[in-house]
Amino acid sequence: MFLRAMRSWFNNLFLNSEFSDFAYLGNLSQYDLSEMQSQLSAIWKEEIKVFETFQIVTWSNTNSSYSICYTLSGVFVQIKEESWKKEKLTYSYELNPELLYLKQAV
Repeated sequence: MFLRAMRSWFNNLFLNSEFSDFAYLGNLSQYDLSEMQSQLSAIWKEEIKVFETFQIVTWSNTNSSYSICYTLSGVFVQIKEESWKKEKLTYSYELNPELLYLKQAV
């Protein structure tokens, strides 16, 4: 009974939240860039910064933003930054060059 109540509470929280698009995607590493774009393009503002060996794509709305590193071919590498604007919380992660190298070799 308790588990059912908790599951219902979380489902209602995410259904009524503007964070739900990312929450429902689950493990972001299972999506390449084109799949993420098709999931988010209608709702989230997208900004792409292309570097010599990788690209950072940032999706944002009024509440939050997520920056994700991809190879130039669109393979997921890692989350670079998560930000919750109203709460003024930002989590940044250093890019792992070894991970980038491994993903490019695929």
